[in-house]
Amino acid sequence: MSAADHELIERFLAGEATEAESIDFRDRLKQDETLLLLYLRHINLSVALEAQAEAAEAAQALPRLPAAKTTSPWPRAVRLLAAAAVLLLSTATAVWWFQRGVSIEVLRASGAAAEQFTVGERFRVGPLSFDQGRLEIRLDSGVTLKIDAPARLQIESAMKVAVVSGKITVDVGEHGKGFVIETPQTRIVDLGTVFGVEASDAARTDVVVFQGQVELFEKRTSERVALLNQGEGLRIEKHRRASRIVSITSSESSSSWSVQERVDPRAVITAVRDSMSASDEEAKNWPSLRNFYRIVPAGLHDGALAFADENDSWTEVPESLRGADLVQTFAADGFNWWMQVTLTIQQPCELFVMVDRRNDVPPWLKAEFADTGETVVLNWLPRKQSGHAVRHLEYGVWKRTVDRPGEVRLGAPYADPPPDRKSFQPNRMYGIAARPLR
Repeated sequence: MSAADHELIERFLAGEATEAESIDFRDRLKQDETLLLLYLRHINLSVALEAQAEAAEAAQALPRLPAAKTTSPWPRAVRLLAAAAVLLLSTATAVWWFQRGVSIEVLRASGAAAEQFTVGERFRVGPLSFDQGRLEIRLDSGVTLKIDAPARLQIESAMKVAVVSGKITVDVGEHGKGFVIETPQTRIVDLGTVFGVEASDAARTDVVVFQGQVELFEKRTSERVALLNQGEGLRIEKHRRASRIVSITSSESSSSWSVQERVDPRAVITAVRDSMSASDEEAKNWPSLRNFYRIVPAGLHDGALAFADENDSWTEVPESLRGADLVQTFAADGFNWWMQVTLTIQQPCELFVMVDRRNDVPPWLKAEFADTGETVVLNWLPRKQSGHAVRHLEYGVWKRTVDRPGEVRLGAPYADPPPDRKSFQPNRMYGIAARPLR
């Protein structure tokens, strides 16, 4: 790497790079692994450490005067203490230089956090902790962090936060690509996204991606552990052990989320799981083994996202379904012939399955649900189409009454694979919704 690259990284982290330089730098980070590793080393304050090491080496290399000509009136111990003070000062100056100009703005504070932080106030990088409430802050890089207590973290720069414990939802905005969150278990590098991280005293880190992509790296070796896309999540534990996060409960905006089943008592569906393996090794061959089901209480309405891993949306939602709890399945399972989905139901409800009408309805749906005769429309929005629907698919609405709390099992989108898979046009994955019995 050239001196120009070092200088650009330093200016980028300090928030002094021009917009054109920042855009070019983020693009290079995606393509140049050597530059990415250099960037990570800078984030870990290697600049300061190298400055300290160089200062120590320089001091040792200075020529020594003969003892007879040494006329300093100060004892040797005092001179050593003075030299140490100079070395520490140079290190502190390097750290200050590395972080100069970086400030944090408080956007919102709720609960007990409102007693500790004032909306509109600014403070410098450094440690941040609070035991109750919620805090939303914005860094100079434009990155916003929504932090749920209890939280213990160190804001190291406009582009890096080290989290000891706490739950953080990150929105990097237009200029925050390359932002890093480091936990005791892993290092997460953003590639332009909205994502959530929860680190706990149980020696694990949960990472879920709502938009875009993130990369997970092993902290000690900088080896990449995983690339996570929209709708995917991983739990990283000791010794790099990774497992799938199968379902989360989330607000529609992703501003709050939880991997725990303890949710609002008014919720109908509290957890979703399937018959697919959660093995991280198998996930390398079958991408949807890293996908999570997303439960959105009262989340079904026109424009609601249909899948956790795609941008398709529901429209022309009938009145009977508006305001129902929504399960965002994942579109990748529209190709799955053998899976089963199990719902954990917390209270008696009307359970709905919305199924693509282009192929035959699977037998399990006919046997256990009744066709309501109503329809809902899926706006098919491939990511490469810049947000424009390429098709509007009609889905039939099927209903079942669930009389008591418990588990309900749903089948695969198809009964059997067709004899000619090449000419077969698969359905989009079905949708799931529920509302309490009135």
